[in-house]
Amino acid sequence: MEQKKFTDEEQIRRIWDVEDVKTLMHKRVFLQTGDRRAEELATMWVSDPELQKTASYGSNWGYYVGMDEITKYYVTNHAAALEEQAKANGAAEINLGNMYAHPLTTGLVELALDGKTAKGIWYTIGNEAMALSDGTSHVQWMLGKVAADFVREADGWKIWHLVVSIDVDCEAGHNYGEYPVYEDWSANSSNPVRKEFGTPTVEMLTHDVTFNWWDDYPPMPPKNYETFTDEISYGPEGYKPPEVVGMRAGEGRNYQ
Repeated sequence: MEQKKFTDEEQIRRIWDVEDVKTLMHKRVFLQTGDRRAEELATMWVSDPELQKTASYGSNWGYYVGMDEITKYYVTNHAAALEEQAKANGAAEINLGNMYAHPLTTGLVELALDGKTAKGIWYTIGNEAMALSDGTSHVQWMLGKVAADFVREADGWKIWHLVVSIDVDCEAGHNYGEYPVYEDWSANSSNPVRKEFGTPTVEMLTHDVTFNWWDDYPPMPPKNYETFTDEISYGPEGYKPPEVVGMRAGEGRNYQ
């Protein structure tokens, strides 16, 4: 792609846009930590009705598509699970004893040459602690890539497509070497992270952790691009099966 030349004013605007996108994602980390999920969706995600239809929240097992489906998974179902947990623990308040921490690092942001959209990818080394009725807690380490498409709306940059692609998840204090090499990632899996993701709108295995980053999803780093197209989306429309065809026969298991 031929390098586009920008005026000094345009270059300053573009640098500012990249910083705004980073700030948006960093603010999201703090809202997650406070479990302020409804506020996150209301203030940080797309508000345009047409964009909301194609908004998506993805992970290793597919995508929730449309803000209604995202809200049902990310807010409504989550709150119901917390209510059940609080009842089982005899707690007066939901979230008592819980902790969510998903900090982001090593961010790479690419602003479209037309300035209307942006793409970004980060790495997270996070953990979640859930209180149990016996007074102990279940603590889960969660490491992986977090990628997003952003679009500029009238009131600033907003999240359009988000993918949380998990590389490692294991219980704190557990010997990671004792985990099975070929873990069950089906809907019937006992893995707590898989169970929490539920049944997405579009079901597919996007990232098989057995071979680390062999499937390169989400693809990184984001490349220089003129304008947004579905082919480069971090939503389901932009997903491409891994190119290493030979690893699909048995090792890749669920790839078709």
